[in-house]
Parts: sequence; structure tokens; C-alpha cells
Amino acid sequence: MGSVTVIGGGIMGAGIASVARVAGCSVAIVESDERFVAGARERVESYEAKARQRNPDLGELGTFDITTDLTKAVSSAEFVVEAVSEDLDLKRSVWSAIGTAAGDSAVLASNTSGLSIQVLGAASGRPEQVVGLHFFNPVPAMSLVEVIRSRDTTDETVERALHFCAKLGKETIEVRDLPGFVTTRLGVLLMCEAIRVLQEGVATAADIDTGMRLGYNHPVGPLALADRVGLDTLLPIIDDLRVAYGDAFRAPPLLRQLVAAGNLGRKSGRGFYDYT
Repeated sequence: MGSVTVIGGGIMGAGIASVARVAGCSVAIVESDERFVAGARERVESYEAKARQRNPDLGELGTFDITTDLTKAVSSAEFVVEAVSEDLDLKRSVWSAIGTAAGDSAVLASNTSGLSIQVLGAASGRPEQVVGLHFFNPVPAMSLVEVIRSRDTTDETVERALHFCAKLGKETIEVRDLPGFVTTRLGVLLMCEAIRVLQEGVATAADIDTGMRLGYNHPVGPLALADRVGLDTLLPIIDDLRVAYGDAFRAPPLLRQLVAAGNLGRKSGRGFYDYT
């Protein structure tokens, strides 16, 4: 997979772009506005500086460009990865543009953590070429990619997606296109229950997380993970999963209070923990 276009240069998009460059791909990032170009470039450069620290013998990387011209960047790409915010209306708009501009043989992937690949594929007008590739944050350090097949995704598309992930040095699991897939559905359920345990005063945030780290060998506790994800990102995911699976995913009032107060986790400096 030689040429890769990533739509969105945020934390996830920049991470995907970085690992693709390290793997030798020619990479372009598409941003919606010139205001975001510098930030996207800084994120990619930061990831790549860390890659060279880990591997001083790392050779020349694939070419790299950032543009606001989605049509041009997508039309020549062998592989397109959409990594915009988890807003269905926004994603539908982006996917309509991707479907219009992409080459006939391109593989089209979404980095969504739980939205329907079937719906995004329909928005593209070419659902047989659309697959879910759920990378994890931070992308360079996390080895897993969830590969999600909709009812319309062809075997060829899935095979090419698996080959792409292998080229990036990632392990994969294949899952069906149901809300939350595997990892989001299970991980969010744990975070929900951890928030309820904290809300009920059973234990402090630190003790809850320590219990899961040391008792279950989790690398990070569920409340610290929620802060890393962003509480404003987590809340609508929980609400969507409740529609699909019922009250096990009812968002705890404490979570809604924190989001309403602007305490969104690491990004705001405060969530379940204080990062100031």
C-alpha cells in the first residue's frame, strides 16, 4: 500500500499518518481549514521524533504533505483513512466527499470507534469498498487494530485492509458491524461501572484504578482511561450504546455533571483526576 490519505490531523489522524510514514508509505493529511495545518504537522513531527528515539537507526520515511484539498488528496490515494470527530452528520458529509473523489480501486476506511460502517459506506455510495479500521490511542504505541466488516464490504477489501495493518506492524481482530464493535462495547461498559462505583463512594478514583491495574493486570485504570479518551467523547458513545443495548449503558449522573462543568479529562486539565 504505497499512498495513504488520512482525513483529519488530530491525535488519531496524526498517529495513523506517522505509522504509515514509518512503514514507508507516501502520506497526505487533509484538514478542513488552514488554521489546523500547523497543529497537525506538529503532532506528526512529535510522533516521528519519538519513533527515532525508540529506533535511532530508523531510515528515511515516506513523503508527507498536508492539504485542505480533499478531492485532490483522495483521488490519487490507494488507501483512505477517515479520522474526523465521532459526529455522524460530519462523518456522513466527509464520506460523501470521499466517495465522489476516490479512485475506483481505493480501499476506504473509517477509524470510528463505534459508528456503523454500513451507514458510512452508504454515504460514500460505494459501500463494498468501505471497512472499519479502529486504531487505538496513541497509535504508534498501541498494537491493535479492530477490522470491521459491514454486510456490503467485500472479501477483497477486508484482505487489503488486513495487509495494510500488517505493513504498519499492527495486530488485528476481525469483527462484525454492530454498535461498539468488541473493544468499545466492553471497554465503555467497564468505564461506566467504574464511574458508578466512584459516584456511590465505594472507593476513590485512584483506588478504583489501582484495583483494576493490580488485580486484573490492566495497563491503565478505567477512570484514567476515560480521562484520556475525553469525557465529552465518552458520553455520546455511552448514550448511543444505551440505545442499542439498554440500561447497562446508562450514563452515570457524575459523568454528565463533569462534562457540563467543562471537566473533560486530560484535554481540559481536569476530569476524574487533576492534571494541572
